[in-house]
Amino acid sequence: MEGQHERNFLLVYRLVLESARVLRAKLDSFIPPGTTLQTWLPSDKDLKKAKLSEKQIRLIKKYSNSEKFDRSMLISLLRHVCLKADKTHPLWDETENSKIPPSLCGDIANIVRIRNLRNQVCVFFALNYL
Repeated sequence: MEGQHERNFLLVYRLVLESARVLRAKLDSFIPPGTTLQTWLPSDKDLKKAKLSEKQIRLIKKYSNSEKFDRSMLISLLRHVCLKADKTHPLWDETENSKIPPSLCGDIANIVRIRNLRNQVCVFFALNYL
């Protein structure tokens, strides 16, 4: 049983580590690296609606790629800027991956699954190791 727990832990850990790369690749498919983000992005008002802090907004304007963006920024930018037409889709508010049908394989469903797993892992470690 212990071996199974270790394998499960490693799978989830790898998912959390790889999630930033996956989210960054998706963002970069909308905003190609090398594009000046400041000219591409909406106004500061729109960025604040995306629930980005002043520090995050400055970071967006300072860099011309997404390498310095954390998972939260990547998810917020994907929701509020890249997938703007779908930012009110009810799936964004789903916090239980078990309630997302496996047949849903679109961008929003996959981004929400990654977000939910990342949040669950963070909560688990906070409750058990901090």
